[in-house]
Amino acid sequence: MESEKTFAATVEGMAACQEFLSSICESPRPQIIMDEIVSNIVRCSGATEFAVRCEHVYPNGVVAMTFEDDGMAFDPTTEIAEPDVTAKLEARGIGGLGMFMVKKMSKTVAYRRENDRNVLSVTL
Repeated sequence: MESEKTFAATVEGMAACQEFLSSICESPRPQIIMDEIVSNIVRCSGATEFAVRCEHVYPNGVVAMTFEDDGMAFDPTTEIAEPDVTAKLEARGIGGLGMFMVKKMSKTVAYRRENDRNVLSVTL
């Protein structure tokens, strides 16, 4: 089974995306991953829209998700430094924890730039 939907890159679009994913998947892990990735798209990319495609949806969760946006080129798999989670909170820099969580919760995370769009694929 495959489902895909496009949203405005706004806070309202992010909420609509959460509803979309909730309607096809009950597992919290894909929802946490979606929230981290989509919040970065909405807040940081300069995108006007983003699309989410979910493939192989089973009762226990989504096996593969693809996020696509029209924002500036940015590879979160290489351009975000991995945080030192062993450091004290006040010693840590800002940023990077969300993608760190996405990578830890996923089997694979892959980025490509295609037709002036960012495409981030995540498998669980």
